[in-house]
Formats: sequence, C-alpha cells, structure tokens
Amino acid sequence: MGGSGEVGRGRAFQRWVRRIELGVVGTVRLRRADAAVGAVVLLALGAGCQSEDSGRVHPSADVVQIPGAGDDIDFDDIAYSPHLGRVLVPARDNGLYLVDPDSGKARRIDLPEPLRSADSAAAGHGSLFVADRDTTTLAVIDPTGGQLRTSVEVGATPDYVRYLPDSGELWVAEPSGDGIEVFAVPNRPTIPPQRTGFISVPDGPEGLTVATLAGQTRVFTHAGNDLVAIDTADHTLQRWPTGCDGTHGFPRVDARDHLVLASCANDGRVVLMSADTGEQLAHYDVGGGESLPAWSDRTGHFYVRSDPGTTLATLDPSETGLTVVAEVEVPAVGHCLGADDQGHYWTCDAAEGRLLRFGDPPS
Repeated sequence: MGGSGEVGRGRAFQRWVRRIELGVVGTVRLRRADAAVGAVVLLALGAGCQSEDSGRVHPSADVVQIPGAGDDIDFDDIAYSPHLGRVLVPARDNGLYLVDPDSGKARRIDLPEPLRSADSAAAGHGSLFVADRDTTTLAVIDPTGGQLRTSVEVGATPDYVRYLPDSGELWVAEPSGDGIEVFAVPNRPTIPPQRTGFISVPDGPEGLTVATLAGQTRVFTHAGNDLVAIDTADHTLQRWPTGCDGTHGFPRVDARDHLVLASCANDGRVVLMSADTGEQLAHYDVGGGESLPAWSDRTGHFYVRSDPGTTLATLDPSETGLTVVAEVEVPAVGHCLGADDQGHYWTCDAAEGRLLRFGDPPS
C-alpha cells in the first residue's frame, strides 16, 4: 500500500503509471514534481488510450459518503477499531473519518497542526494515533473533539501505525528505514509516546497486522518476497517465502485456524500460509494489479480485491485451500479493504472519494 513522503510518493507514482498501463488513468493525487514527470510518462504511454469504466458498483453495496471531502482521494489505510466501534478512514489531506459501521454515518476530524495529511490511523488507550508521512509526525488526538493532545517526530517516513493493546505500545512501520519503530504510550495522553526500540526488517516492512494466536501476540508484515512474523515479546523474526514476485498490502490473519493470507504486488494474488510454519497452502488470483486483502473474525472469511481491479472476492479458507464464496463488482481504483465486527466489509472508491460497504454474503 502506498503513500506520501519520499517512499510513499514513489509508490503512489508507480501505482499511477501502472493504472495508465492498464487503462485506468488519473486517479492518484501527485505532488507537483511527480505530476510533471507523470505528464511525460502519460505522453510516452499514449494519452489517447481508452480507460475502463471505473464507476460501476455492485447493487448490494451501500454507498457511504465522506462529508467535506472532494473527489479523487488516494486512499490507503482503513481499519476497524473495536475500542471506538468505528471504521477509521484516513483520507490524506481531507482529514480522518470515523464511520459508524451500522448507520454508515461518517464524522470528520480535521487535521490539527502540525499535521498535513492523515495517512494511517489507530485507536487505543483513549486516543487516536495518526501518522503523517509528509511531516514524519505521529500525533495523539482526542477522538471526541479532535484536538491535538501531543505529537512526536518518528525516525523515518511512517507508513502505518498500529496499537498493541496487550503491551500498550505503538508500532510504526518505516520502509525507508527498513524497520519498525516501537513506542510506549504513557498513561497521561498529553505526554508524547516514548521510543523504546527499533526492529530491523530488511526489504520491508510492507503492511502491519497485529494478531493473537494461542495467547501469544504477533505482528505480521511483508518484506521483499516474504511474509514476516514478529514475536512482540522479544522482537525475534520468522521469515517465510510467499512465492510472490514482490509483496504488497497487509497480511491478514485467521487466528482461530492459525492461517495467514499474504498478498502479492501483481495479478491480485493472495497466498494462504500456515501462521505457525509458513507453509504455502494455496493461492488465488483475483486479477488486476496490487492485491488488497481483508479478514473478518465475525464471518470467518477472507476478502481480496486489487488496485486497479474490478472484482472483490469473498474467500472461505481451510488447510486445504481457498473457496470462492461470492464475487462483487467494484470501481477499478480503490486502494483500501477492511472488515468490521458487524459482518460488513469495506472498500474505497477513489475516483468518487467515497466508501462502499458490503454485507456478507452480498444480497
């Protein structure tokens, strides 16, 4: 999943070029310097190519509008917070949105200084934690009023932030620094998070997922062509090949059956693996570009779409493989996918600056 900052701008630009190649043009916001280069690339690839109809939506989808946001949002992160009972939708310079999973009503939290962009968000310890790739800032925000409580500058461009409730820590993925920065969250919300360590993840990290398996909390990420499992107690790593030609997105974990879905950078491919041994069990291609997976504890299903790509599949996992339960049509460009604990799964419609909510199974 891409973003802004030096690493993120490069990823966003690469996605934009890939969408031109596949005929889905003009759906990523580029900084001025990248846009100038992009104009040259657009001419080189042929500006007259026919684009796909990227606005088609399956009739079972509930369209969730993002108040106060414009069209054409380069979404990236999306996460459900049981702590708040809300879907967290960082919408870049449009701010952070908290969405009620049942009503679909979205509440906007404007970006307080010094933030310029909400690129990733997590909730816990009575606060919202927002990562800004432009300013390399990790901010602590009051979830009720949206006021800035405190902030801290991280060591490298932050990609994603996740809160670990068992340890009261924040883990910040920093691909340009080849690792994960670990912060302790003080009991007083006005005290900045305190840096307590750094975990080296060569060729990564890409994505960040916290899971508890058999009472042990682990964090899963991608690095290069591999899946990486990290013990949160001693920060030791296990690294397993996925068979992908480059990985992308968040690994998703079925903690009940100790399965993990790794995801690839091409063809919308996902790889089902053992969360204990790293054994490759099955793979599935939804087609298109970079794969974006999700998991629901409530339904026991994985979900996968690609960006760009117009199919979103529901997958039933077992140790013997992945079974397609349903497929729905989605707009071609939408760089997020997640699930709540109410039986919904969510994706983004980047060109229209909105969310789509589906029930499982779609009706």
